[in-house]
Amino acid sequence: MPVYYSPESGADLERLAQQAGLSVEDVIALHSATEYRVYAIGFAPGFAYLGEVDPRIAMPRLATPRPRVPRGAVAIADRQTAVYPAVSPGGWNLIGLCPRRMFDPDASPTMPVAVGDRVRFEPISRARFLELGGELT
Repeated sequence: MPVYYSPESGADLERLAQQAGLSVEDVIALHSATEYRVYAIGFAPGFAYLGEVDPRIAMPRLATPRPRVPRGAVAIADRQTAVYPAVSPGGWNLIGLCPRRMFDPDASPTMPVAVGDRVRFEPISRARFLELGGELT
């Protein structure tokens, strides 16, 4: 899955790095170096719970959820990571944006992942993110 990791696309990236005692680049490297298993799909259609993140970047959910998380937000909560499939409330730590749609009712299949699949994130540039149809809010 392509991800545009940056403070522009991940509101919590710098805070997570600081709290973990790592650089932003280290957080990106750790998050993108792991192959994640799809544990479950729930909360919303296409919301795949992926695990497990490196313990150095595990971070608890926010004390107060945001009323609006953008579609495509890549996030961490405890030892899990996910891509928000649609705009929704959410309390996970946002670290980037993925331009790929996680749920499309008009596509076949409707989701690019299924329970048991393995997922790896690939850092991409801002330009590539926009080229792939990503949207910055």
